[in-house]
Amino acid sequence: MYRREFLSYAAGIVTLPALIDSPRHGRIEVLDLGEHCALRESVAGYTCAVAAMAPAARRAVFIVPAAGQLSPAVLHKITSALHWGAVVVLESGAAFVEEPLAQAHCNALRESLGVGVKAPVQLWPRRTPYVDYTWPHAAKLRDFSRVIPLDQPTGETIGFADGQPVALRRQVARGTFIFLGSPLGPALWAGDRDANRWLRDVIRS
Repeated sequence: MYRREFLSYAAGIVTLPALIDSPRHGRIEVLDLGEHCALRESVAGYTCAVAAMAPAARRAVFIVPAAGQLSPAVLHKITSALHWGAVVVLESGAAFVEEPLAQAHCNALRESLGVGVKAPVQLWPRRTPYVDYTWPHAAKLRDFSRVIPLDQPTGETIGFADGQPVALRRQVARGTFIFLGSPLGPALWAGDRDANRWLRDVIRS
């Protein structure tokens, strides 16, 4: 990514202070975790995609791209947003950080958000480099080489990679929590039409 391009997208990114504690109806925010974000192209991808589709949301939407580390402050802001009725999309970046941080990420997901996950899995090389999504519409979207699988499929599972559950959608308080164990942001950054359509339907659903 060229520096000028990155700065143009970064101008639309919201860092993590108090906005998420009192979400505004219909507003879409991409939250940059800074050094705790594992894939900078994921932040740029979501920022670019959201800029092209807003305003499209019926509720406040908060997107956390490629989270490599989930601090207590970040988890508090996520749960607060869900309490207020927002849609929170948490894209895990734990498959792209060192093992101790990945384990801490998995523990935080389980303890604070009730999402049980396994250790990162290397997918490539393989013959079908796609994640199969079942919601908000059926779609095959490119994976990004590594995933954080859920510990088991449930009725909340919305995405599978090689038969492993890697995404879920869950009602939490008055909000909707969407977990992505396979990064979508890099596909958005590459201009993938199907990835952009899928995210647009998530936001509009």
